[in-house]
Amino acid sequence: MKELAIKINKKLYYGWMIVLMSGLAFFFSAPGQTYSISVFINAYNQEFGYSSTLISSGYSIATMISGLLIIFMGKAIDRFGQRKMLIIVVIMLSITAFFNSFVSNIGMIFVGFFFLRYFGQGSMTLIPNSLVPQWFEKKRAFAISLSGIGNLIATLSIPAFNYWMITHYGWVHAWRVWSLVLLIGFVPLVILFVFNKPEDLGITMENLTAGTDEEI
Repeated sequence: MKELAIKINKKLYYGWMIVLMSGLAFFFSAPGQTYSISVFINAYNQEFGYSSTLISSGYSIATMISGLLIIFMGKAIDRFGQRKMLIIVVIMLSITAFFNSFVSNIGMIFVGFFFLRYFGQGSMTLIPNSLVPQWFEKKRAFAISLSGIGNLIATLSIPAFNYWMITHYGWVHAWRVWSLVLLIGFVPLVILFVFNKPEDLGITMENLTAGTDEEI
């Protein structure tokens, strides 16, 4: 894995690959984002007959609790590094999506909301936001803003994608598709291409040599 990264760095500073992976992390945080979950809430209303007020209240409480507990994810990231925690978080979000395909009452829906918000909206945005600055100094703001395009693309496309899946295959299968996409589609990419900082590859930040401002 490191050998591949070093080969890429010889042609293009590897930090830009980190930007791409961070953008994908933002994109794949979609299952835990409001714009995605709202489509499933409509399906829950029709399936279980719960009022919008009840489900929305559960969602709001789950969001608040997950927001309060995100500090523990921050401590874990500082201790174990972004790469290891991103692998764990994506796997947990995949498990959460699979769990959501089995919800049958308001209690299970609430638990599903909590873990979706904690691992999706919270952790899957916290990690790339702390990863990109490890790789850039002079172009840090540009790199962070560029990675954010992943979230923009997800916002524009995922609600329609969810609606299409739910309409054609049902919300149960839609959640299971998300579980497989995260586990099979994104986890291997994280394992192959994500590293915590340039020093892990034996390179310098932005490929700058001592005494020069030119990027190699």
